[in-house]
This record gives sequence, structure tokens and C-alpha cells, in this order.
Amino acid sequence: MEAYLEVYSLAESCLAPIETIVTLFTVKYCNSKINIKLIPSKQKPLERAYTIDISTFVYEVMDANKILFSVRSCELPIIVVNKTSCIAGLCAILRQIIKDVVADNPNHYCRKLLGFKDSCLTACSEASVWTKFCEVDLIQTLKFLHADGSIKNELPSSMARLECHMSQPVRLHNLYKYAMSKKFADENAISRDEMRLPEHTYTEGSHVTLADIIIFVCIHILLTIFSSDATMKLLPLTAKWYKKMIEDQIIVDCLECLPVLRNQDANDFNYTLPQVLNQSLYKSDPNRYRPKSRVYTKQEDVEHSMELFNTLNVQTTLDLEPFGAELNLDWSTVPYDATPEGGSLPATRLKKKHEQLQNMCKPVMKLAKAGDVIVDFCSGSGHLGILVAYLLPYCIVILLENKEESLNRAKERVKKLKLTNVKFYQCNLDYFKGDFDIGMSLHACGVATDLVLQQCVKRRAIFICCPCCYGSLHDCHHLTYPRSNVLKKQMDQEKYMILSHAADQTHDEKNVKTKQGYECMAIIDTDRRLQAEQFGYKVYISKFIPKTCTPKHHILVGIPRKKVTNTEHSS
Repeated sequence: MEAYLEVYSLAESCLAPIETIVTLFTVKYCNSKINIKLIPSKQKPLERAYTIDISTFVYEVMDANKILFSVRSCELPIIVVNKTSCIAGLCAILRQIIKDVVADNPNHYCRKLLGFKDSCLTACSEASVWTKFCEVDLIQTLKFLHADGSIKNELPSSMARLECHMSQPVRLHNLYKYAMSKKFADENAISRDEMRLPEHTYTEGSHVTLADIIIFVCIHILLTIFSSDATMKLLPLTAKWYKKMIEDQIIVDCLECLPVLRNQDANDFNYTLPQVLNQSLYKSDPNRYRPKSRVYTKQEDVEHSMELFNTLNVQTTLDLEPFGAELNLDWSTVPYDATPEGGSLPATRLKKKHEQLQNMCKPVMKLAKAGDVIVDFCSGSGHLGILVAYLLPYCIVILLENKEESLNRAKERVKKLKLTNVKFYQCNLDYFKGDFDIGMSLHACGVATDLVLQQCVKRRAIFICCPCCYGSLHDCHHLTYPRSNVLKKQMDQEKYMILSHAADQTHDEKNVKTKQGYECMAIIDTDRRLQAEQFGYKVYISKFIPKTCTPKHHILVGIPRKKVTNTEHSS
């Protein structure tokens, strides 16, 4: 197993991005023996780099032009597990480093870093506020500190957010047991709401986790930059946590590799703390999911948003049949392990999954050429990607999925089928940056569908997507809504989201709002079509055959104009 890390200079000292520093600190903390490969690259504009002592590490410097395709295809840092499998994304690779150590020594002290049921930072940053804070927000703070022209004597907002997080009740996975024990211990406490929950010792509770390691490295550097006495007074809970962390002798031993930065004028500044929401950063933060804050679609609001769209005179008519519907997929020739049955689906879902897969496979079969790289984004356990890999042995198929367990199930099926044209990428889809020819996704939830489309358009690749979870659409650090310039002129984000929520009301044909839900689905997917057309795509939108195989049965096939001409000419 090899860890590929980015560095900017190896002259007198090692100058590296914050992700590399966090990774090397974790390697040192865990006493990992992983093979370290350093890839020199050019520092990006406005990005801040840090000096790190690598004299105690064993490493190899790699030529960026000679690295593996998988390494070139993902944002660094990345771990290459073997010839067919790699892992990208800071949280994912750090978890893998820990798991690799634990595999050799189950009683190793670093096992605790994986957290309750080994679940620490497993959720992707798009779904988890906590993962996003550790993997994106805090890291971005270090990468672009003051690059945005922010006030020099104001502490970064991420430091204020951490302080607020530490003031919130600790997350306990056995909260009910804890509450009951407190109830019996305190006769005055008659309900869980009245009970005093324990305070934070570490960022996730009473035990140190991987989140603490990531946050410690970042906060340690920030505290050396903002090193006035007033800083600690502004962040009493963070200061208390930081003091607890450096009581760990292993942490102290690892400090030698961290940057030593001093702000010479620190004591001349009277630092202030920015105003942020006083809330927890956990993905299950009750402040984010209280019923009062949920979005409800009032009928009059939906009708108003639909009227706004209608003023654009944009057609939402769908094609009569899916692209490539004329092709035949003979399931009798497909081996068991490439079928939904081989994927261990419940019998009640088999028929519909067969129908979904054949609707997705036919356009791929029609458009793919020998040597094409096909990416199955959000692949899950590989139902679609494995079938395509079997049907198109002359193509390379990449299964891209952020859930390790799902990919492990896919690997077992590929092994049984003895397929040699499948690669496995465990990462969020936005960490993938490789070239490919066809991108496909079956029921990529909410924003994920638009991230897939964004990836395909960026690479001028064909896309074949069946969207899902329209009501989960939301602005994020990757994209905003509406997607197309046409809708942006007439509709703001709030009115657009009303339509996306209404588009999820399609689960009961007898419900009076189902017809309206399908109309809203067509509007959202038309917005996607219009955005792709801005970049020179020909887009086909139709429904699965039969449409009863899933309530979310739209299929979008997008082909760059040059490839459309070639396809029409060849046919």
C-alpha cells in the first residue's frame, strides 16, 4: 500500500500543503509503515503552504509524469491499495492508514481513532456537516488564510465554529442508557431534556478520534499564527481541549514534524472572534433538523414557482422512448454474478432492478467505443458498472463510490466473474479528476447527479444519468441552483427549491399531487438539459420503460455536439 502526497519544495526543507502535513502527522502518530511517495508539484495561486520536517520519514520522490493513472486521476493525497484499487480524500485515506496499522495489530492504540463502531468521519462531506468541517472548511482555512482579504485581526470563522461546537452537548451513541443512569442517580431529573448531558472532553465526546487529530494539526498551526494571549481567552473551550490533547505523549512526540510559525507582531493585535451560529457541527445536529426549520412546500408556492417557469416558454416535453431503446439486452447470456441476483438484492426488488439496469445499459452499449473509459459514479455495490464491464469487455470501467463496504461487495463479484477491466476508486466524486469518455449514474442522490453532470461536461464526456432525491438539492461549495442561465434569469434559489421539493411527491399514483410532482421533475431535469446545452451538448430526456420500475424514472443522455455528429454519421 502506497500513500502519494503532494509537496511544493524539497530544497532546504519540505514545503507542502496542509493535507500533506495532516497525513504525515497521522502516519507518525500511528507509527504507520506505509510507503510514502512524494510528488513535487507547483504551488497554486493564493494557496498557503507550510514547512514540515520530513527527516524522520522514509519516502521516495516521484516524477509526476511517471505516476500511475489512478494517482493522476484523483486529487492528492491518495492511497493506492493495489493495481485495481485506490482511495482518495483526506478523511478516507487517514482512516485507511489507521485500519492498515490495526490489521497488523488489532490492539494498537490508534484503533480508538476510528471511533464508535469504526464510524468516525465515514460520511461524505456533502452529507455530513462534521466531515465537511474537518475535511473541507478547516483545511480551506489553512490553505487560503487571509487570501480573501479577510480582516487581519479577526480570527478565522472555523475557529469560532469549533468553539461553539465545544459548547454544545456531547454526542453519545448510548445516550438513552446514559440518561437513564443519570435519572436514577438524580431523583430531581424526571426527563431526558432536564438531564445535564456530559461536556466535551474531545471533539466527538469522551475519547480521542481521527477528527481530533485533523483538527489538532490545524488548530496548532493557527495558534502559532494567532499567538497573542487574547486568543486563548477568546477560545476557552478550544484552549481546554488543546491542553488535553498535548497531555498525550504521542502527540508531543509528533509535534517535531509540524511547522513552527510565529507572528512577530502577534502581541500588537487585539484579536476579535467573528459571529457564527451557535450550533453543533455533528451531522445529526438537532439545530439543523428541528421540524420548525424543515422546508414544507405550500401548494400556492409551488403553483407560483411553476407559473414563473411557464413565463420562460421553455418546452419540458420528454422523448417518447429512451435513447438506445431499440437495442436488445439478453439477460439469459449474463452470468449470475453480473445480475441483480448476484448482487444479493431482495427478491421483491429484482424485477425492477433488471428494468432499471437495462434502461441504463442500452445507451452505454450504443455509444461506447473500444478503449473507452467509463465511470460509474456513486456505483454502490456495482450493479450497473459490473454489468457494463461484462457487456463491454473492450472498455475500462471505473466503479467510483465513497462507501468502503459497498465497494468491497463489488470487488467480490468482480473476482468471481474474473473481470480484468474494472477499477475501484473509493472517494467522493469531486475528488476524481481523470479523463474519461462516458459517465453514468443510477439514482445518484440529489446534488450528486449534478456533480456527475458537472464532471462529464468538464471532461467533454457523454453522460447517462437517472436522477433521484430532487428534494435534497441544495447549494454547496461545488455548485448552485438553478443550474442553467435561462432559469437563473427568472427564478431565485428559494423558488427553485420549492419545485425540487414538489418533484419528490411522486410515490403514489393515486395522490392528487403526483401529476404535479412529475411536472416539477421535468422542470428540474429541463434545467439540467439547458445547462448542458450551454456547453455544446445534445441532450435526450425520456422515461424508463416501463416507468413503473421506479418513481424516479427520468433518464438523461447527453452527447457533446462533435460526438453527436459522429454517432449520426456512423448510424
